[in-house]
Amino acid sequence: MSEMQRAASALLDGGASVVMGGNLLSFLSGVAKIDQRFIKDSMRWAEFRADQRHNRKHEPAAWFEFYSGVLWSVGWGLEYEPVIVADKNFTGNVLDKWAKSVSTLISRSKIAAMKETFQLLEFSPAGIDVLSDGARAWADFRFSPAQYNAQKELEIVISNVRFLQADWSSNYLFWTVQHSGAQLDIQSRRFAIKPRQMEEYRARLSEAVLEMRTAEIELTR
Repeated sequence: MSEMQRAASALLDGGASVVMGGNLLSFLSGVAKIDQRFIKDSMRWAEFRADQRHNRKHEPAAWFEFYSGVLWSVGWGLEYEPVIVADKNFTGNVLDKWAKSVSTLISRSKIAAMKETFQLLEFSPAGIDVLSDGARAWADFRFSPAQYNAQKELEIVISNVRFLQADWSSNYLFWTVQHSGAQLDIQSRRFAIKPRQMEEYRARLSEAVLEMRTAEIELTR
């Protein structure tokens, strides 16, 4: 095992990987359950509000910008501009394309940990079903590693991935495109929130999403 693989495994030890609707979340080592729930609630609320304002199939950039604004409204910082990838004739592995684009947002070990999370997903038919159902419905999905940073803030990098003219019929490894002609758009953005801000918004956010039912599958190592 390489040094990078060991670092990625260490980040995943004690963490959790979860499929939540069209989202694949990797909570790296040390993220408390209560803060994992805050991230899930934040993302569900942002997705719901953004869908009310924009059609994500036809306005993906505006949708993700509004989504980001909703996260800001519940305490998440937006100090970082999104990193955008647009490839009109994509073939290959989405993770490899993503990894090259986010070197300024995320460490190599966290990128490797996110890739390991996708490997866990490959062994979870139920997880793949849930994620691919969302992907087929909206032609997009999101994946996100989360961890506390050196300033004790909760930090998450959300990557919103959208395909056009891609074959979503397969449930297996749909993030690998084998035939050219698909348009790939990735928007990645780093968000951070301080503990006191989480405490300020935690209860009202939990209440806001109480009736929003989303399938969740936890992935095991």
